[in-house]
Amino acid sequence: MTNGEPKDLSTGEGATAGRRWNWKWIVGAIGAAALVLWAVLFLLVGGDFYRTVDEVKAGGDQQNIRVGGSVAPDSLTQDQGVVRFALEGDGGGRLMVVYRGPYPDRLGPYEKVVVSGSKTGSGEFEATQVLVRCPDKLFPEKATEKVLTGTGLEKLLY
Repeated sequence: MTNGEPKDLSTGEGATAGRRWNWKWIVGAIGAAALVLWAVLFLLVGGDFYRTVDEVKAGGDQQNIRVGGSVAPDSLTQDQGVVRFALEGDGGGRLMVVYRGPYPDRLGPYEKVVVSGSKTGSGEFEATQVLVRCPDKLFPEKATEKVLTGTGLEKLLY
């Protein structure tokens, strides 16, 4: 076979060995691409899905952010397509939210929400989107919050 004769493909020499090597490179390239994509998305989001009310009140970037908290009781009003409510944080801080659009399903007192938008010069938060947390049917909410509060995992519940 070294003198210019064609390789016998039925013995497994040549083409089969090349195919195995190509599959290893393809699988490795797909794995590397997935890792790079995950890293880029992690850096774009910043590692946190949302900020807390206390973080927003403390300052920093106030444009195009997400803020999470609970709807304060007796703060929810709707007037001609404008929904206003106070968002309460775990530290006791309050942030007034103004949302122009259709009334979000399930929005009510004590509901956990994440709002997207920007803080205005007047101190209110102009929301472009309101996400209401879905109820967990597997675990009662009170039991889940008692177990997860303070562990840092409560952000995963949104």
